Amino acid sequence: MNILYLYNATQTYTNTLYEQLAALANFSCSRAFFMHAAPDCEAIADLSRFDAVCVHYSIRLPFDQLSPGVVSALQGFHGLKFLFIQDEYDNTHRAWHWIKSVGFQLVFTVVPEAGIARVYPSEVFPNTRFVTSLTGYVPFIDLVDVGAMVPPSRRSLVIGYRGRPLPVRYGALGFEKVEIGRMVRTYCEQHGIASDIAWTEEARIYGPDWNVFMRSCRAMLGSESGSNVFDWDGQLPSRINEFKKRNPLAKESDIYDQVIKPMELDGLMNQVSARVFEAIAAKTVLVLFEGSYSGVVIPDEHFIPLKKDGSNLAEVFAKLTDANYVDAMAERAYRDVVGSERFGFPAFVEFVDREIASFFKSQSADILHERAKRYIPASTNTALGQITTMPSRFSPNSPNSPNSPNSLLWDVAVLVWERMPTSFQKRVYPMARGIMKLVVPERY
Repeated sequence: MNILYLYNATQTYTNTLYEQLAALANFSCSRAFFMHAAPDCEAIADLSRFDAVCVHYSIRLPFDQLSPGVVSALQGFHGLKFLFIQDEYDNTHRAWHWIKSVGFQLVFTVVPEAGIARVYPSEVFPNTRFVTSLTGYVPFIDLVDVGAMVPPSRRSLVIGYRGRPLPVRYGALGFEKVEIGRMVRTYCEQHGIASDIAWTEEARIYGPDWNVFMRSCRAMLGSESGSNVFDWDGQLPSRINEFKKRNPLAKESDIYDQVIKPMELDGLMNQVSARVFEAIAAKTVLVLFEGSYSGVVIPDEHFIPLKKDGSNLAEVFAKLTDANYVDAMAERAYRDVVGSERFGFPAFVEFVDREIASFFKSQSADILHERAKRYIPASTNTALGQITTMPSRFSPNSPNSPNSPNSLLWDVAVLVWERMPTSFQKRVYPMARGIMKLVVPERY
C-alpha cells in the first residue's frame, strides 16, 4: 500500500519524533511517503494515489494546526485516515472535533488502555478505533557504540538530569519534573556528590550532545510523563487568570489547590517517557520517582526507586556507589528492555501495520489490489512541502537550532500561542505568522 504521512518538519529536531517517522519508512511493509503540512499549508498532494493518509502528532490537532486546505482534502479522501496523537489533556474537545470532522477511523493514542473510554467515549466515536501506543520507544542504536560504552560504575558524573518546568495547569506530574531535580541537586551539593542537574530552558541539551551527556552519567533521574489535568474545553488558562485577578497574592500552590487539583484525574495518564528508553539504551542507571511507568520497567530490577518525599535518598546513593550493583542493573535493564525488542521502533511499526491491515480486511479486496498497484515515484527533493520517501530532519546544528536565541524565541512564542483562546488565535494568526516569518524564517 501507499501511505502518506502529514507532519510538521520543523519539529523533527527531537530524536524521538524524527526516529518514529523514519521507522515508518524503514520498517513498514507498506510504502511510506511524507509531506510537511504547516498550519497555513494550502496545497496538498493528490490523495487518490494513496491507500491511507496519516496525520502525525507533530501537527497538534488540539490547537487547530490543520489548515483548511488539508482538512478539505482529508474529508474528501475515501481511504483509511488514521492519526497519531499525544498531549491529549490539552484542549481535548478540539481534538474530538477534528477526529470527527476529518473522519479518522483509527487513532493511535497515548492514553493508557484503561482510560480510553473516559477520554474518548464510544458513544461520541462509534466509528473510530482507539489503540494505545507509547510516547516513545527504544532509540536506534549503533552496536559499535554499545560495545564502546564505558560501564556506569566508571563514569565521571554520579547523576545527571535535564528537566523542564511546566505551567501549573499540568498538575502534579508536571511539578515532579522540577521537584526531583531540585531535591536531588540539593542532596548532592550537601554531600559533595558529582552531579549535573538542571531544569531551565537554557540548560537543555539536544541532538548528539544529549547522547554524550547520558553516557557520561552513572545514573539519570526521571519521573512519569503526562498530565492528569484535562483541559476539556480549553478554558483552563482563563480560569487560572480569573483566579489570579480575584487573588492577586495567590501562590502557585494556591492556584493548584483551588483550581487545578479538583480537575486532576489521578493515575489516568501516568506513562513512561522516551527518556527512560534513551537512558537504558545508553546503559545508564535510572533513578525514578516511584510509579508504574506503563509496565515497561520494574523497581529494583530495572531502576532504583526514589520516594517522592526524598526519605530514601541516602539508600539510593549508597546503591549508586556500589559498582557491581549499578553495572548489573544497567545490563539487566538493557537486556530486558532493549534486548527483548518489545519496545523498539520495528515492533512499534509492526503494531501499526497490523492495525492498518485489520482495517483493510473489511474493505473490498479488488479495490485494495487496484489501489496498491498505483506507483508513486520516489522523490529526492527534501524541501519542505514536497513529498519525500523519508522525513526531513530539522538540524539542531543550524543557525536557528533549538539552542539558538532565535529558536528560544520561537519556543516561547509557541508556548504562549498554544495557551491563547482559539477565537483570539484565529483573529491574530495572519499578523503573528508574518512577525515570526521575519524573526525565524527557517521555521517556515
